[in-house]
Amino acid sequence: MAIHTLRRRFASLGTVLGLGVALPFAVGVTPAYAQAQLGITKTHAGDFPRGGQGIFTITVSNPGDEPTSPAGTRMTDTFPAGLTATSIAITQNTTGSGVGCFLNDPRTRLECETTGPIDPGGRYTVEVTMSVAQDAPCTVTNTASVIEIQGGLSASASDTVNIPGPNCNGGNGGNGGNGGGTSILPISLNGLIPMFNNINTNNNINSPGASNTNNQNFRVNTP
Repeated sequence: MAIHTLRRRFASLGTVLGLGVALPFAVGVTPAYAQAQLGITKTHAGDFPRGGQGIFTITVSNPGDEPTSPAGTRMTDTFPAGLTATSIAITQNTTGSGVGCFLNDPRTRLECETTGPIDPGGRYTVEVTMSVAQDAPCTVTNTASVIEIQGGLSASASDTVNIPGPNCNGGNGGNGGNGGGTSILPISLNGLIPMFNNINTNNNINSPGASNTNNQNFRVNTP
């Protein structure tokens, strides 16, 4: 009888141990690596012409395995000098939540919010049409950022745009010189024989920033 009882106790212990090993695999638990993520991209096509238009495309996504914060997300984009938004359009929304976008009064800043979390694999895309000023810089870099409204996730993306013009990329705009339409002066006259002075050469040519350190003396010999 004692042997049979001992065998039954070992069998019960084996069953408990077996369940202890099997339970973590049998119960549907969330893997430790599963988490939400925030991603953002910002792109454009071609150069932006001065006095014309260009389009930025911004995509906010959750490439993770869990939804983002239930409080939603906020994306902001402040445009560089020379660019002003004229219109915005949400062209895609697979977030599982609503998306709203608006421009500030000068139309120099874009803000978009989701009304809830972004589902795993979800995304939304916004196209922003920009008006380009005649005096816009030759190159601008624009950065868009996104955060969880209540949470620690964030991401940002930058996009550099060329804005061709007469003074850009080494063009001289018909003004000669260094490509910026400026004078080639100052000129250093060191080592040159002065031609326009009486006795000494410190004040021979009044060009901006010119210098002359010859200090040579002249004597005119008449026949």
